Amino acid sequence: MTTAVTHAPSSDYDPFDAEVLQDVHVHDGLLREVAPVVHIDKYDFYAVTRHAEIQKALRDWRTFSSTDRPFYQPNPFRPNAPLMQDPPDHTQTKSVMMRIFSKENMAKMQAYFTESASHLVDDLLSGGVVDLDGYRDVAARYVLQVFPDVLGLPTEGRELLLKFGDAVFNAFGPQNEHHHAKMRSGAPALAWVEENMKRELQSDGGIGWQLYAAADEGVISETEAEQLLKAVFGAGFDTTIFGISGMLRAFADNPEQWQLLRARPDLVESAFEEALRLYPPSRFGGRVALRDTELGGITIPAGTKLLLMWLGAGRDPRKWTDPDQFRIDRHDAGSHLSFGFGIHTCAGQAVARLEAKSLLSALVDRVERIELTGEPRRAINFQAFGHESIPIRLVPAG
Repeated sequence: MTTAVTHAPSSDYDPFDAEVLQDVHVHDGLLREVAPVVHIDKYDFYAVTRHAEIQKALRDWRTFSSTDRPFYQPNPFRPNAPLMQDPPDHTQTKSVMMRIFSKENMAKMQAYFTESASHLVDDLLSGGVVDLDGYRDVAARYVLQVFPDVLGLPTEGRELLLKFGDAVFNAFGPQNEHHHAKMRSGAPALAWVEENMKRELQSDGGIGWQLYAAADEGVISETEAEQLLKAVFGAGFDTTIFGISGMLRAFADNPEQWQLLRARPDLVESAFEEALRLYPPSRFGGRVALRDTELGGITIPAGTKLLLMWLGAGRDPRKWTDPDQFRIDRHDAGSHLSFGFGIHTCAGQAVARLEAKSLLSALVDRVERIELTGEPRRAINFQAFGHESIPIRLVPAG
């Protein structure tokens, strides 16, 4: 029996409304329950809201192209990056990124991340029980040390990368006052990033050096090397910090899960995947339909621009049992869509996972309890999702 194909229901939902941004899990979740595909009247695009339909769209790049998206207008924070491509161009670009994240490079990163995580946690716990901010003092402090070191960036000015990432993930949306305020706030960070993108400032063997080397070989152009390096700057900090701090929030809210992890440290990787499902650092992605098609029994006309709402999909009850619960022993925790799916998955996801696993392992070895000491504050952002403050207490083990 075939399902009848129907038109997408219309909605006056505004994903970028100030009230919506205060609690996107609730509002995107309500949209998910309307239909698998919904026409957003205000902006004339389609929102794909559920796990199965988003995964299907991400798998089929020939129909749902990455080359055009709602609201996409190149600006200094988000140039028309090479990653907004489909094969064969995308295949060539992705191969360059995979060369950077080679087995040899990843082994070096793992050793450094592990050592740095141990030093950080030892320092945090040096005075015994400590009250701190899980976002600022743990996640941001760690990521702003280790990843810029891998990139070969100077120490001075690294904190600007947070402002840069904040602007990057607010560039993708309507150009309202929120957007313009974020662009103004990020201007000093943009100047710092563009200064440190220059070929002559790249340290030998670093990621930037390797990208420019690929340009010298003719694999990509020098402009593409610059844009890829800027994409690494934009995507490699805020999302990883949000992912790690969201994980700390989840454990602070669910102390029994922390005790389970301490009893079963083999669940470290699963725990981070479950945190990414519950608190995805990226709220949505964009595509365009190249031909008439359908998703979930709903007609998608050629030329339709779509937002794939993977934050809401992370709590889709059609996919997950008890979707609002944080359970680190889920057998399918890694089937979330927080890093995308298919050929356009996040090129740096292995690095983010290594950073999180290294830090979480260091905490599990040394921390008896993680306790919430105040109300966490969410960051207000169009495309990224995370916290700007998570007050927690770390109680050392033994």
